[in-house]
Amino acid sequence: MSRRYSRPLFAALSSLLTASALAADPVSIGFFSHLSGNFAQYGISFQEGVNLYLDEVKAAGGIEGRPVKLIVEDDRNSPQEAATVARKIAETPGVVLAIGSWSTTASVAAAPIFTEAKIPQISPTASHPDFSKLSPYQFRQNNTDDVLAQYNADTIQKQLKAKTVVIPYSQDDWGLYTGKATAAAIVKGGGQVLLTEAVVAGAKDFRPLVSKIKSLKPEGVFLALPYQEASIFLQQLRQAGVDIPVGGGIPLTSPKFLELSGKAAEGVELHTLFFAGNPKTAAFTEAYRKKYNRTPDQFAALAYDATGVGVAAIRRVIQSGKPLTGQAVRDELANGAAYQGITGVTKYENGNVRKDPVFIKVSNGQFQID
Repeated sequence: MSRRYSRPLFAALSSLLTASALAADPVSIGFFSHLSGNFAQYGISFQEGVNLYLDEVKAAGGIEGRPVKLIVEDDRNSPQEAATVARKIAETPGVVLAIGSWSTTASVAAAPIFTEAKIPQISPTASHPDFSKLSPYQFRQNNTDDVLAQYNADTIQKQLKAKTVVIPYSQDDWGLYTGKATAAAIVKGGGQVLLTEAVVAGAKDFRPLVSKIKSLKPEGVFLALPYQEASIFLQQLRQAGVDIPVGGGIPLTSPKFLELSGKAAEGVELHTLFFAGNPKTAAFTEAYRKKYNRTPDQFAALAYDATGVGVAAIRRVIQSGKPLTGQAVRDELANGAAYQGITGVTKYENGNVRKDPVFIKVSNGQFQID
């Protein structure tokens, strides 16, 4: 005998089935950074931070009951490749958030693709002020370079007490801006910049630069360089018998810098938004060590927070009952409540954040609070 349902009951059953199907639909998030080539450790730390946060989301039953699908792409720290993988992510059905990339150059190259697709893009570390000015779809987890420049100057002038400085900087968007802005902040603080010099990617012979530094006799050096070039420079500087104080920017907070520099890194002063010895972030540090068998760095922490901020925005959209779209997630990122993360508080203003650093120094081969 056939069973016939009343119209109201049929409508209710249909609604429940639809809600159940939606609840099972995965939430798609794109992630891209350089996972190979020079400086790959930065991107690997990113990926590990993202995965750790999503492990916690999975253990909690997903985002409002919906599983998360992560699309991972390697941009090889190339603007051309970043644009290519951004297009691949944007064309993947259902993507509502993109996390990446590490460098400003790669992040900027990807931005127009995500903007056109109306998908919000959170870079954990892109720090050039222009990145967040590209469109309302770009967000960052790190301070902008104009803010970081003052912290760089404080590293040299307040922590190392150096009045005369030389600044080697990487010949890319980040390095050019950082070198110039840091020099300006040092001069504003009453210091003197004796030399700024561009360093090409992959440089290995710093002897001419070391000779210039020896002749100028500065009281300090500030390194606006990635860990690879910085470690080689430091070794050659110390081998030449130059033992003046050295400070550096956030790229040198990676453990890879300690590994490559060895004893030459001893005494280097840095600033960071994350320190693994902070009791307030002990749960994250312990979970990271358990999963990856090493101590997390600032880059893993920033990517972890970028994921947390994004997931919180996605959760609010789902809870509101609105369709889950990139535009809806962008609006929640821009207008949502402050997010307390392990690198500080995230409350976006025109895509930017403002976070206070702590100063650390390399002591006995390890980072220590100064």
